[in-house]
Amino acid sequence: MARWGERIALTSYRYMRVSRKSGLETGVISSLRGGCIRRNLDTSIKESAECPIVGKLDIGSDLVRIYMTCEWGGGETEDVVLGTFIPVVPSRSIKSGYSTATVRMYGRLQELVDDAFAAPVTVERGENAVARAKKVCEDCGLTVVSEPSAYTLSSTRCYGIGSDGGAESDTKLSMVNDLLSLAGFRSAATDPMGRVIFEKYREPSEMAPAWEFVEGPTAKFEASMTEERDYTDVANHVVVYYGPDQDGKAIAAEAWDRDPGSPLSTVSRGRTITRVKSYSELPDGSSDQERQKVADAKARSLLDTEQSVVWRVSMRHPYVPVKPADAVLADYASGNVRGKFQVRTQTLTLSGGCPVDAELRVHDRRNR
Repeated sequence: MARWGERIALTSYRYMRVSRKSGLETGVISSLRGGCIRRNLDTSIKESAECPIVGKLDIGSDLVRIYMTCEWGGGETEDVVLGTFIPVVPSRSIKSGYSTATVRMYGRLQELVDDAFAAPVTVERGENAVARAKKVCEDCGLTVVSEPSAYTLSSTRCYGIGSDGGAESDTKLSMVNDLLSLAGFRSAATDPMGRVIFEKYREPSEMAPAWEFVEGPTAKFEASMTEERDYTDVANHVVVYYGPDQDGKAIAAEAWDRDPGSPLSTVSRGRTITRVKSYSELPDGSSDQERQKVADAKARSLLDTEQSVVWRVSMRHPYVPVKPADAVLADYASGNVRGKFQVRTQTLTLSGGCPVDAELRVHDRRNR
């Protein structure tokens, strides 16, 4: 069992060629050295990498998989897959007659961005949203690992050229993420093996910590952090709009924070900051009055969510097995930082110990 709580004595990396057709590793890529991997929960592709090249990288349409081998005292080792990527942009920097080359690589969700719809695509009322999203990915040659879902669409949706969702709706990834959102799932992500992951959305407060960064003699983080509480764009007014449905009916609702005692209210801040949320389907209810009550409650709930101040902590730590969207506990008493956070971004530097620059965040409502 890996001893992640202890100091890693040695780290090494290898870069494997992966056959796009079979999914099997077919050999070591000796031309790649070092580099970094970037992961970001808030981007559509979620991950990318950049690695220096020695010589040429010529692997055709195949993929690159990056491994890290960790060794602890006593000789115990563990192989970790860090990511599977599409190499796309080689570049060369020349200075004083000496040149260096790098290759930029993207996670496999890039394939769903590049493969746009050439004609409108309809998902009919009653279809299982997650099953249809899975089929879109599999039709592009991707493997999907999904939590089960029984959610079916209550109205027909259209994607692709000619739909009303704008230019971004032309891509297959935008369709997949929209269907997942309707079913209460996170946007699509990839695991280190390059498989597409569908997971239900869970609040970080409901998740068990994947790691605990605790101050002390065995601490797994550097003794310096950057902390920020950002309320610049926190809303004090929310508008919710449902519809129109196929019969042309629509429902709207508003919620305000006008409380003089609230530091985020229109009174305290002297201005209105509005957020608008639109839904294509009408709220639940058998009558307009019932639907209006549901819409009003949704507006109040969204206002409460929008008024959570984003609390960010930036830190550096050696590699431990956590990823974006994981919950972690940060307990840095000397810096007066203690809380349960969600990992938002990571930059893994492929050098000794695999240092990770991470941003953690949580939506904090204690400022209200």
